[in-house]
Parts: sequence; C-alpha cells; structure tokens
Amino acid sequence: MADWTNTVAPEVTPTLDEVVRRRADLYQAILGLERAAARPAVAREDEWVEGVLGALAELEHEIADHIDITERPDGLYDEIVEAAPRLSRSVQVLREEHPDMQAAAAALRSMLEDRRDTVSVDDARDEIAHVLGRLVKHRQHGADLLWEAYNLDTGGAE
Repeated sequence: MADWTNTVAPEVTPTLDEVVRRRADLYQAILGLERAAARPAVAREDEWVEGVLGALAELEHEIADHIDITERPDGLYDEIVEAAPRLSRSVQVLREEHPDMQAAAAALRSMLEDRRDTVSVDDARDEIAHVLGRLVKHRQHGADLLWEAYNLDTGGAE
C-alpha cells in the first residue's frame, strides 16, 4: 500500500474510484429528495407524500451503498487508516455518523408512512431539511477526508 503522507499523489485505487462514483450517486439522491420536497403539495398531499417516499427510498439505498463501500473490510476507511494512521480519528467520526444517518432517514420514512394523515407538509419538510442537512455535512466531512488522504478534490457538483 502506498504511503500517502508524502507529497506525491497516490495512485487511484479501485476502492477510491468506486467511492467517487458512489459519492455522485448519493449526491443525486440527496438532490432527488430535495426536489420531491420542493414540489407543490397544496390539495395534492397524497401525491406529494408518494413522491417524497420514492425519493427517500432511493436515498436510503444510496446511504446503504455508501456505508458498504466505506466500512466493508478493505473498504475506503480501512484503506485510509492503513496508509495514513493519523486520519484514524477522522475516519472514526465518519463511521459514527452512519447509524445516525440511517436512523434519521428511517424515522422520516416512518413519520410519512405512519402519520400520513396527521403530519403537516411543513413539519415533513422541516424533517426532510434536517435529514438533508445531516447528509450534506457528512459528505463535506468525507470530502475533507479524501483531500487529506489522497489530495483529491471531489467537488460539490458531481
């Protein structure tokens, strides 16, 4: 494994290549949920909820894929820690965010499915904004980690 603590940029590993591709997929799913939430809901709440639930299902799938590629044995986090042990704490913080991300998305889905007739669109949008904010912040921290480990700018416009 290459030593990424020097000034020479490391080679792009298959894991890193997959992570960058999946970051783009997660970003698109985040945008999809934001678009679904922004659609008009007045006098069409059931249709609005269905659109949000569809976008949320895609987002939950992408979160699970993200966790798989980063946390699996020999995944991104193992690769980074092996090559740059100084980044262990940053990796641990990101690992610890994963269950909260999944739980927040599941709680949103549950709220929309279980209280469909009683939850207001405004309350649902507030919760959607909370979930999206959490995911955006996690992606930003992940971009910081990739920069520190690989000197790779994944940008925000994937």
